[in-house]
Amino acid sequence: MINVKTFGDYPTGDVLFASCDSKYFMEHGPAFMRSANKFKQNLHIHIVNPTDEVKKIKDKCEKFENLTFTGEQTNLEGIDERTYYACNRFIVAPYVLQYANKAMILDVDNYLMNKWQWPDGGYDAGLFLRDPLPGTTGWEQESTHVAAGIVYLDMRKAISFAVDVSDRIREAKEMIWFLDQNVLWKAYNDWKDKISFHKFERHIMDWEFKNGTMLWTGKGPRKHNDPTYVEQKNKYTKEFNESCNI
Repeated sequence: MINVKTFGDYPTGDVLFASCDSKYFMEHGPAFMRSANKFKQNLHIHIVNPTDEVKKIKDKCEKFENLTFTGEQTNLEGIDERTYYACNRFIVAPYVLQYANKAMILDVDNYLMNKWQWPDGGYDAGLFLRDPLPGTTGWEQESTHVAAGIVYLDMRKAISFAVDVSDRIREAKEMIWFLDQNVLWKAYNDWKDKISFHKFERHIMDWEFKNGTMLWTGKGPRKHNDPTYVEQKNKYTKEFNESCNI
């Protein structure tokens, strides 16, 4: 079982939440933070094994009231690091978000592009459910019923669901790619008759970078070679650096 100890400043209220390693934070964090600040959303970022470079950026951010940070020091020897980083936000969510009211779990390579919309209707949780990716079979087919780039939790009503997801990941026999999506899908099927789920649609999270969507998310090579995405990332990064005198 994977055990994690977190440290830092924990968020309160309604908050957007993401986690990453130091390298990914340096690449995408400034643009992500700027986008949240632009649309006046509280944002919390959890960083796995933060470096001194990351800590310097964090210190520069302290003037922003809507930003908080936690971290962890975890030995990843013998663990597939890529999978751990993808799963980490769901592993630590129940602990990092214990003081929050509502939380939207995102990826650090997500950028807010329009006025933020929280699910209405009193839902306990929310998932981006979809048909499995074409041509997939077995583990991959089962896992791609859910896109893990956006998950909503009312922490007062869905804390047990969040703990269950965290426990399933931490107790998995092996860290293999798609583990986070596989666990979310299985947990959803076990909980869908116990709590209410909002189902996100494509106008909320978009990986084709269309005008009018709320959230752009980098998928695969697009985060590096799609000119629309890269231009927006560079714009937000520049604005963030200027605001922090970096």
